[in-house]
Amino acid sequence: MISTQIPKNPIKRLDVFYTLGEGIVVSADIQSKSRKGLLHYTRIVLDPLTMKITKASCDCEASAFGKKCWHVKTLEELVKTDLKKEVEKVREEMLAVEEDIASWG
Repeated sequence: MISTQIPKNPIKRLDVFYTLGEGIVVSADIQSKSRKGLLHYTRIVLDPLTMKITKASCDCEASAFGKKCWHVKTLEELVKTDLKKEVEKVREEMLAVEEDIASWG
């Protein structure tokens, strides 16, 4: 029987960083609900000005067929709750770097 329960701690690795070309990136390896030991690389990109999601991807089967998987939804919820301070810190760093680059002329 395949379990459809979400693992107690489905996130095995989590990174929050920025790239000047894309924005704020939140990526994670999230455990599969249906296959024990299988991790899915999940990534969302936030616009640093609006803090809205501009891109979302996952390497799971649902995402491969164009559906929004629970891995992406889990990451989105974390950004709104537990990661809010960390995302804001990265946002401030990114805006400071962009401001510095703009001052170069």
